[in-house]
Amino acid sequence: MNRRALAAICIVFAAGWVLVSPWTNVPVMDDWVYAWSVERFVTSGQLRVLDFSSVYPLAQILWGSLFAAVAGFSFGVLRLSTVLLAAGGCYAIYLTLRELRVEPFASLVAALTVALSPVYFALSFTFMTDVPFVAVSSISLFFYVSAIVRGERRRLWWGSAAALAAFFIRPIAVVLPIAVVFAVSPRAWKSGWPRAMAPLAAPLVVMIAAWFAMPHIFGRLPVADSRVQDLNYLALVSARQYAGWNFNLAIIAAFPFAPLLLASLVSKQRLVYIALVSVALAVLSWITLGHLATPLPDWQTWSLEDLATRGGLIDGSLSPSPMAMRLAPVVSVIGIVAAASLIVGIGMARYRERRGAVVLVVLGLMHIVLFNVLWFFNDRYYVVLAPTLAYFAAAPFADARWNRRLLWVAAPMLALWGFISVTGTRDMIATNAAVARLAHDLETQGIAPSDIDAGYTLNGWRLYAHPENLPPHADPHWSVPFVTSKRTTPYGIVNVPGPGEEVIRVEPLPAAIWQVTNRLYVVRRAATTD
Repeated sequence: MNRRALAAICIVFAAGWVLVSPWTNVPVMDDWVYAWSVERFVTSGQLRVLDFSSVYPLAQILWGSLFAAVAGFSFGVLRLSTVLLAAGGCYAIYLTLRELRVEPFASLVAALTVALSPVYFALSFTFMTDVPFVAVSSISLFFYVSAIVRGERRRLWWGSAAALAAFFIRPIAVVLPIAVVFAVSPRAWKSGWPRAMAPLAAPLVVMIAAWFAMPHIFGRLPVADSRVQDLNYLALVSARQYAGWNFNLAIIAAFPFAPLLLASLVSKQRLVYIALVSVALAVLSWITLGHLATPLPDWQTWSLEDLATRGGLIDGSLSPSPMAMRLAPVVSVIGIVAAASLIVGIGMARYRERRGAVVLVVLGLMHIVLFNVLWFFNDRYYVVLAPTLAYFAAAPFADARWNRRLLWVAAPMLALWGFISVTGTRDMIATNAAVARLAHDLETQGIAPSDIDAGYTLNGWRLYAHPENLPPHADPHWSVPFVTSKRTTPYGIVNVPGPGEEVIRVEPLPAAIWQVTNRLYVVRRAATTD
């Protein structure tokens, strides 16, 4: 079954690779920040981190550089490096669930649910740190959990090695070995508890040392420093506001697992409990938020507008489409029911390997604490909960007799998730390619790159990462439109023309199927100083 599961996961990503035009050499979202490091390492041999980054993703830079050294630097090559990690991460989640004695078919559906989740899938076709971190963390978790379940201390060392690799993508990996401490029992290890702790203490020592050393070696990161300084303001946010944020977190994080969670509705007993909890959640939503929570708000990576493309990344305010407005109430109800199904499933599941499951539970709780401390209230940060949520979503299906019911409910929803993921990711890449093409056309007309606002991603890559495209003596820390400057440029590439903007070109977006808009506009406008 394990080989067939690996094949199924690989087929999902291989099919996605064929369908989304991933070789397009254009950045998306923030991946230009980390791509700069790969480009610099491949061309000059210098391992450096762009000061716009908030982390030191050294492991990811080296991983991407392996591919770039063989095939040449391009964003398409870097996407390939991430997709391979994404598939490996999903397989690690499957193996972890099997170690916890979750039924094979339910484990596979859980892994496929992660793979086809639109946020995870879309980020797999970027060089962002999200999916590489989750993938390597999931590999670490597999070794940790299997070490706990089987009583094999050697696997703790393998888990710690993967945890170190994850730390050198994102420092929050420090919670991985800490979570395992809660599951290790002195009686479980013949060699004694202190020796069992050595594989967990060693990576923590390295992580702490690296945390202090990296700013001196690679330079300080203003964004990271700012986040540390922001800790002073934690108490300024009211408890009610935190409650609302965390309620939204629960709805948004549970929603991608709807293919598994809604399968619980086929049980009459669970249906009653889910209905009662759903009503309670709806009431709680009105109390904390003043409205029914939506799992797809328009400020997230995955929204009813699009997938990781237009919202906040390209100028021009978008209005909800009629279709989005019609779907919003339905999506809100599904989100509430999915969260209720998760809660009921946690209460009714039979946990066969409790100590192994403790690792996932503690890890999930620690991540939620980090969300609150660092204000990481965005769906792309919630993908770190994938192993924990996959376990709780799949654990209730402990009996193989559930397989047919699970198949009938999960298969159509997974197909829907796949459609959204493929079309949304294809649009994400195609839209950024269109912006890059329009900016290039303006430049061939003699317009300076710094006089063109091509949105956050393209401005970041063209002007911040490559300041040679800025005017002489311009400082990228203060002079890049949309990124570090509020200056209005003479030309802009926008979602929707604003007041006083003259449209000089309209660019159709054929890849936009369900997105809120299917065109971009090149506009001329009155320029301003910063």
